[in-house]
Amino acid sequence: MRLAKVFYFSTCALALFPVLKLNHFSILMMIWFVLALINAFKNKTFPLLKTHKFTFLVLAFLCLMYVFYLPFADNFKELGKSITKSLPFLIFPLGFILNKDIVTKKLLQTLGSVYIISVFLLNGLGWVKVFNFGWSNAWQQNDFYHPIFRNLFAEATSLHLPYLGLLTIFAALWLTFKMFFNRKINLLSILIITFLLTSAYIYSARMALACYLIGLLFIVFKSIKKQTVKWSLLIALPLGALAFFWFSPMKERYIKVVEKELVLPNKDQEPHEVNYRYGIWHCANNLISNHFVLGVGADKVQEKLNNCYNEFTYKSYEDFSKVTYNTHNQYLDQMLKFGIFGLILFVMALFYYYPSSSVLYQTFIIVVSISFLTENILDRQIGVVFVSLFNAIFVILKLNKVEKSISS
Repeated sequence: MRLAKVFYFSTCALALFPVLKLNHFSILMMIWFVLALINAFKNKTFPLLKTHKFTFLVLAFLCLMYVFYLPFADNFKELGKSITKSLPFLIFPLGFILNKDIVTKKLLQTLGSVYIISVFLLNGLGWVKVFNFGWSNAWQQNDFYHPIFRNLFAEATSLHLPYLGLLTIFAALWLTFKMFFNRKINLLSILIITFLLTSAYIYSARMALACYLIGLLFIVFKSIKKQTVKWSLLIALPLGALAFFWFSPMKERYIKVVEKELVLPNKDQEPHEVNYRYGIWHCANNLISNHFVLGVGADKVQEKLNNCYNEFTYKSYEDFSKVTYNTHNQYLDQMLKFGIFGLILFVMALFYYYPSSSVLYQTFIIVVSISFLTENILDRQIGVVFVSLFNAIFVILKLNKVEKSISS
């Protein structure tokens, strides 16, 4: 009984990952995994792996695909980094399948609460940094070329802003989901959602805010039965968001990006004229067109991209020789690594358990899949942990509900 309680609390502690340093979370994850194995040995649940081997393969696929590539690798050091980084996709499914009885609605609710509190504190660190800097100074100095708020939040949280935005918006959506489906307005939840959205707005997490709007529309569509109310909200919310965006500082960031010419980076350009993403997508698409079926290899993507970047004549303090630029698109990254068939399997694994799942899980998959369009979320440990942890828990909870309904 004591071991079960320790394992339960260590599972809840996993949701602290937003505020833990990478090495601290790695220690916590390994302790959790050891406890998971001990608990499985005690309860003799190892046969569950055979019963749910397909579920394990789907959930662990984003790690196993690198392992399967080992015989074809030339750069084992680079591939080793990818395998190490993606280990949570192996560890969490294994631990949760062996201890699937622990995955209950109560556990999910507790994990959600711990996660939301962690994200709240994470954004709070950013605000402390802002007020220490001076709110009025930050507001006056902040613009597209000097994103003071983005820099302050990034420095305070030690996170790349797209990842902070993703964590923040999913926490806000989780609270939004709870209010809609409980049919109960909670003042504290509204205040926390407002705080989180305001934070994302201040550091201009554009894609994250777009994900919140899309997730909100999806939750409204799924939760409200009265057609007139549903469609009124589905029309009013996007219009309200558009109006808010039009009169906000984020508009400047969007316009500046749109105004940049679709010209490859060259020596005649000033830093503010360079369209980095166009240069990245140019190289990624050229590589894909030449390696459509098999890709360039999981261990060679960045090397091939860098070779293409070297053809650009643009030189500055953040040019392609000084900063490592990945594809900024998870789907392009997967296709470059494993070709068109690898991309198809990647998408299938991502969406396999989406049908007939809970609205919260479907919202999670929608947010993640949209975020993949503008960022290599799985290139950093925080993104891997976010996707692998919640994906494993939601899927195992779904399986438990299906098994319970069959047996009853």
